[in-house]
Amino acid sequence: MKKCKKLIVALAVTAQVLAGCGSAGNAEETSEAAGTAVAETETAEETADTPETEESVTAADASEAEDTGDGVQGELTPDPTNLSYLEEIQIADFYGDGAQYPVYAPKGGEVTDGYFYYDDHGITFTASVYGCEYPEYLSEMMQMFLDETVDFQVKDWRNDPSCMEVGVGELLERGNDRYLFLTAKMKDVYDTPYQRTKLFYMSARDDAAYVFWDMEVREFAKDEETLPFIKEVGRCYGIHLGELAMEDGEWASQDAQREADQQDVYEPEEGEPVLEKVEGYQYLGMMDMGFCLDEENFTCPILAPMGWNTSAKEDRVSTTIHGIYVRIAGDYTSSLQNYQRMTQEAADSDFKYRSDPEEENRNVRVSELMPMQGQEAGVYYVVEYEEKEWNGEEYHKRADVNFCIQVKEKYFIFGDIYLKSVDYDSKTNDLIKELETAYGLDLSEWYAQEDMQ
Repeated sequence: MKKCKKLIVALAVTAQVLAGCGSAGNAEETSEAAGTAVAETETAEETADTPETEESVTAADASEAEDTGDGVQGELTPDPTNLSYLEEIQIADFYGDGAQYPVYAPKGGEVTDGYFYYDDHGITFTASVYGCEYPEYLSEMMQMFLDETVDFQVKDWRNDPSCMEVGVGELLERGNDRYLFLTAKMKDVYDTPYQRTKLFYMSARDDAAYVFWDMEVREFAKDEETLPFIKEVGRCYGIHLGELAMEDGEWASQDAQREADQQDVYEPEEGEPVLEKVEGYQYLGMMDMGFCLDEENFTCPILAPMGWNTSAKEDRVSTTIHGIYVRIAGDYTSSLQNYQRMTQEAADSDFKYRSDPEEENRNVRVSELMPMQGQEAGVYYVVEYEEKEWNGEEYHKRADVNFCIQVKEKYFIFGDIYLKSVDYDSKTNDLIKELETAYGLDLSEWYAQEDMQ
């Protein structure tokens, strides 16, 4: 009986540890296997302790899972073959007789004193084994352990000031195995709501031990590997994990909108020229720009985007905003220059540079010189190409728009507008259209597609 007493102590301690580890997790789309068993036994005292901003504990209504297997309750036929993210490892019954038990766990994790831990791709996965020489007590103790672990986790989340609501799913069974989902809605450091979901799974082994594993997902930490990772775990264990996947989560779109809005915050540095708001423009502001080496102190009003990294000098202004780099500069020459010839030379030079094999660009093309609508002496050209990622093998479309306006006999305005499709956001098209209006350009061919915004 000593081993069982030792196990009881170990389970109590581990329950608290697992609840603490849960703060690294994330939530996904509510699983169709999750039920509505929600803390009906919650005491009035516990309810009173709930913050005013927190809704009562809720869970997704139980619904029939997508029929992709031959089971019920969201079950699938286990298929632990052709694994990319998981592997079979051995975990010892550290608090029992030291027997080894196989567990399918993520590759790259670590086992210390019978405890497996993994954290990557927004996923936290832990596993351990608990056995007892009196199997008639083991099932009851493990159920107590699961109940206490869930209780610790719920309380831990509720005590988090960023937590808005907690949901507890019903206990599901697969043979002698039992599992359930916990969900929470939290706020990140920018107060953007996100989901986190945790799965607790107890697997009975040989009537003498249980493998206990849990998997938590944080919506804001997901990447391109998260979803296939989750699907492989579900396939390996034969259960639907849609609740962990969060394919319909709203955090990504809301966070992208927050970042887009943040880019429009314009705070000019002290002492530098200030762009002023102009009627009819949301993103562009106006300043009087001088000309480098000007002998007459000539100035000319120009329009340029106002944003979080706008830099303005007397003779130039530049910024990168909504996937677009814009630079407007004034130049003065001591002798007469033909603006069309200068622009054509720049086009030839840009095409040669972008076509250099060392630049690793693909499909480089340059347009002819095109007139700028509304400008008496202004032309522009476009260099299109596919640019290789600096840290990978993927290519992204680029368009470099360059223009020249002769505003006076020896005074020129040069403009660069670099469009990078991979960095487009929900405001890119509106900004492009304002640049078209301001400088008489046609950039419609490079508008952001719906899937880019």
